[in-house]
Amino acid sequence: MTDLKHIVLIRSTYSSSGGAERVTLSLINGLLAKGLRVTLLTLPRQQWPVADQRLQIVPLGICRGHRFFQAWSFNQAVNRYLQRNWAGCVLSLDKVTTYTHLHAGGGTHKSFLRIKDQYANRWARIARTFSLFHRYMLYLERKGFENPHLQKVRCNSQLVKADIQRDYGVPEEKLVMIHSGIRWQAIGEVYERRTEMAQVLCRQHGLNPQWDMLLFLGSGFSRKGLGIATRGLALMPSSYHLVVVGKGAATAYRRLAASLGLDGRIHFLGPQNQGWRYASLCKALVLPSQYDPFGGASAEGHAMGVPVLVSDKTGYADRVIHGENGVVLKTPMSAERIERAFGELAQLIAYPKRTPDQLRAHAFNVDDDVILKQLLDKFLTV
Repeated sequence: MTDLKHIVLIRSTYSSSGGAERVTLSLINGLLAKGLRVTLLTLPRQQWPVADQRLQIVPLGICRGHRFFQAWSFNQAVNRYLQRNWAGCVLSLDKVTTYTHLHAGGGTHKSFLRIKDQYANRWARIARTFSLFHRYMLYLERKGFENPHLQKVRCNSQLVKADIQRDYGVPEEKLVMIHSGIRWQAIGEVYERRTEMAQVLCRQHGLNPQWDMLLFLGSGFSRKGLGIATRGLALMPSSYHLVVVGKGAATAYRRLAASLGLDGRIHFLGPQNQGWRYASLCKALVLPSQYDPFGGASAEGHAMGVPVLVSDKTGYADRVIHGENGVVLKTPMSAERIERAFGELAQLIAYPKRTPDQLRAHAFNVDDDVILKQLLDKFLTV
């Protein structure tokens, strides 16, 4: 075990809804609770909601202008800071070129671009190929994995681990598999009164509680697989409806729904606070993503006691036992595979293999507190 007194964390931006930011805050609080000093390197004007006499927040780089310039200025400033103030453990939750530990919660940028190109038109592919920002992200990623200080990389799914090994050849012994966390305990408070919550949400949005509803939860409809979910809905009995919670342009999906004869069966509710609450009125959660390093929404679905359908390009597929607590849709997602997967989901809903309590219990291992302990003990070894 390494005897550390001081740890440097790197996260350029703060958003109250960001997954990496939530991990950063959890780590800060966990490290401070162990009596360590923490330095957070971030862009200027970020409103991090944490303060402690042992926490130093250091603003670096320039937070204005094109995203390429912001990324370049931040990386340059981080390197200058570390040259003067090196620490035994430097954990990055961002793309920079120097660190000892990396949180690879978003997978690799190379894999992200590869998946985007599979589903994009020619001009979009050309634009990404010549994008200064994307080229710089790939440079940062490669230099980071090659940097001589690298000790460990946290992979939040087998999907991410495989991508890092394939794309950059990082040795197996440096890769630590720790899933992402969810607010399992907080979700439990809603789970215990889910019947009441379902009634409230149905009244709020004018939904009929007699419908058999499926939940699609996520922003970025194309990458999260809303088109696949819509096609799958068309193959299910007419009593099934799809509730879409998240941010995205709905026009193309409304047209697709109309072409499939699904008028009135897809309900776009927009982004909602604690979107997992909507699982209380649904029979299952569907997330057939093109690429999703973890897919926390599916873990939240289990925490709310419903089965889930995910693609094998969703990291949470690691925890889905096909035909028991959910369905894994294999890629490429052909019409035949979509029909089979949604048919199996309908069967699992009609003849469940696990109770809601059992489904919820399955997600306990990705509770935030459980994951934090693994990060401190297995990844940072403090």
